[in-house]
Parts: sequence; structure tokens; C-alpha cells
Amino acid sequence: MRYKVSDRARVLLVIPRYETYGMTGHYVMPMGLLYVSAFLKRAAVAEVYTLNLNHVEGEEQTILERVIRDKGINIFCTGGLSGEYRDIRRMVRYAREIQDDLLIVIGGGIVTADPEVTMQAMEDADIGVVGEGEETLVELIRTLQSGGDIAEVAGLVYREQDKWIKTARRREITDLDSLPMPDYEGFQYGEYLEQNPDLSDEGKKYSQVSVIGGRSCKYNCTFCFHPSGSQYRQRSLDSIFREIDWLTAHYRISYIALREELFATDNRRVAEFCRRIEPYDFDWSIQLRIDSINEELVSLLRGTRCRYVFVGVESADDAVLKSMRKGITRAEIETALEMLREAGLHSRSGVIFGDTVETLASATSTFNWYKQHCHEWRMFADMIIAFPGSTLYRRACRDGIIPDPVQFLRDGCPIVNVSAMSRDEFLQVVRLIEQNNGRKYNVKFYD
Repeated sequence: MRYKVSDRARVLLVIPRYETYGMTGHYVMPMGLLYVSAFLKRAAVAEVYTLNLNHVEGEEQTILERVIRDKGINIFCTGGLSGEYRDIRRMVRYAREIQDDLLIVIGGGIVTADPEVTMQAMEDADIGVVGEGEETLVELIRTLQSGGDIAEVAGLVYREQDKWIKTARRREITDLDSLPMPDYEGFQYGEYLEQNPDLSDEGKKYSQVSVIGGRSCKYNCTFCFHPSGSQYRQRSLDSIFREIDWLTAHYRISYIALREELFATDNRRVAEFCRRIEPYDFDWSIQLRIDSINEELVSLLRGTRCRYVFVGVESADDAVLKSMRKGITRAEIETALEMLREAGLHSRSGVIFGDTVETLASATSTFNWYKQHCHEWRMFADMIIAFPGSTLYRRACRDGIIPDPVQFLRDGCPIVNVSAMSRDEFLQVVRLIEQNNGRKYNVKFYD
């Protein structure tokens, strides 16, 4: 199919004003869009404009119309995660109402998870970007400006007459060091830090920055989906510390969260990271798998300013853990968490209820275990969600638990019963977790 951008591309990248999270001004910065913006600006294939509606006062559509008209925007880009559907959909609808011939491109995990379903649910969008968006968007713009056929651009989904076309799968970016630093300044990152402080256990406010140290994960837990691909890749420590140096030079930083699901694949890397981060005046946190925690690793982290160690627990029932493909046991969980506690390292973890083999008995047992240990090991409790793209989601669609994936997305990806429990038993567990957390859940039965 041939789209055409008649003159130089003028692209607007938009972060929606988030209503999904229920707290005005509170949201998680969508780092993927910041990477795409930086890559697009470096490629110099378009005039690039950015807009973060969370930090601009006024009615959203009015703001969008002013920018689109004043800048002569001809390509409108937004995106995010599946749970943010309503916020993304609102941006797309506004853009179409403002200018009917605007080319609207959406991306992020919401598209990658289930491309055709997402495009059906985003009636006004023209093109979806599947997978990592940096190289795809640059190639798409070059193709549009030359009048070429977008069918030749890998990593896209679009409508052609009455059917959806998915182009070839784009290869994952292997050299993460080759990517530019995220476009922090383009999206008012300083204001974001001020409005979204992290709180310590003592109530102290931290200015929290997230640095992405790797992409994807080599494991395949049933409740997870990795929109950046299936191949796990790490940035070099040189690249990570160049970004840290830039951040500390431009913002008041008191805490950096290293977002890398498999931080401790190599204890030598951990040792080097601890050595290099020691001179900096801020706390930091990392993510670990339970089975990567050992005496050597704990010894490396002990005495550092590592404020939190985030680990995946998920259940205290071995049958449920096996079903989730966690590759760990309850005994290993207890040993690892106790090892961290004894070393003075604060873990953060949680249990989630409702896996496919979960019974009322296993859920009750895990909840009792959670209540026994939640304070000393700082755990949370939650219900499992069949997020689009995950194995749980595919099973739920296959088995008719989610009979209409488009409606499921429009409903905000509610909690559905994929477990071995009856409806009454499932609701009993939901009410237990609601009472524990002090909030209501979005639960639906599609029958």
C-alpha cells in the first residue's frame, strides 16, 4: 500500500495525559517513546516535535489542535501499553477529528502484543509499529517521503481494503550501545521527576530516575510479555554510566532504578557496577531473579547504597510456580529472601493469584504465607492479569474465556478467571485481595 507525505515530514510524538492510573499527574514515563524520539532526531529524516500532555495545562484536544496546526504536522505518533488503551485511543480520536488526512501511527507494547486486535480497537489509526520502533519509524518516514510501498518496511501492521497486513518481522536491535540516549528534555523530564517522587519506607521523597540497562528476557513466564523482542540484550556499563553522568548533570537525582530484568547474569558485571557507582551520591535499585541470588552476589551488594532489590516471587505453591514457568521453588524463594534480609538488603516482591492451576486451597495457602512474611520481606499481593501477548492471554482467547479480544482491550484488560477455581471460589479470592489492598478490581466474566 502507498501512503505519501507530500513534503518534508513533520512528526509529532505525543505522550497522553494519563487517566488510567487514577491519580492526576502520576504516571510512569514511557521510555520507549523517548528512545524513538531521540533516534528520529538523530536520523534527521523529519522535523520532530514532542508533547507530553501531563505537563501542559488546558483541554487536550485544544492543545493538540494548536500544535498540529501551528507546526504543520503530517505524521502523528503515540502509543504505550495495553492497559493504557483508553488514553491512547483518546489521543488517536482527537488527532483524527483535528485533521482528517493526518497520518496516525501508533506503537509500543499495545501494538506488539496483538497487532490486528489493537488496530481494530483503534479505528482511527492508520499504521501500527510492531516491536522496537526506532529503526522502523525512520524507515517508514523515508519510504513515505519517497512514495515507496510500506509493505516493504519490516515491523508494520496496516489495513488494506478489508484485511490487515503485517509486514516482515523486524530483527531486534542487537547493539543497544548504538542507540542515542533517551530524549529526556523533549518530554519535560524535570517536571516529571518533581510530580512523581518515589517514597522510602520512612516517608522520604526521592527523585527517581529509571535507566534501562537491557531489553527483553530469556525466560518465558506465562504472565509476562516482552514487547522489545525475545532476545535478551544488555547495554555495556560504559553506556549506562554515560547516561547516568548526563542525568546527574541535568537533574537533581537521589535514586536511580536500573531497569534490567536479568541484572545479575554475571557476578563480574555486578562487581564492576558496584565499584563504578560507589562515588555517586544517590541510592539505586536493581532487578534480580530468585535463582541468581547467591552468597557471592549478596556479598557484592552488602554495604552499597543499593536501596531495593526487586525480585519475582509470584506464588508460594510449587505447582503454581511450575505452571507459571518460573523455574524456582518455594524453598529457593525463602532461602534467597532471607539471605537478602540478613545482609541488610531490602527486597521488594509480590505474589499474584489466579494462575491456570490455582485452586482455592493453593491460593489460601499462598495468602497465609504472604501474610506471615509480607512485612519482613516487603511483599505485595495482587491478582494475575492475562495481559495481551502473554501465554495466559493466548490461552484465555483459545478457551473462550476472552471471547472477543477487541472488547477485552476496550474494557481495559480486566481480570478474568483463567484458574482452576469456580466463579464463586475465584471471587472469594478476589475479595480477599481487595480487602488486603483496600481497592476494587476490574473483574469481568465474558459469558
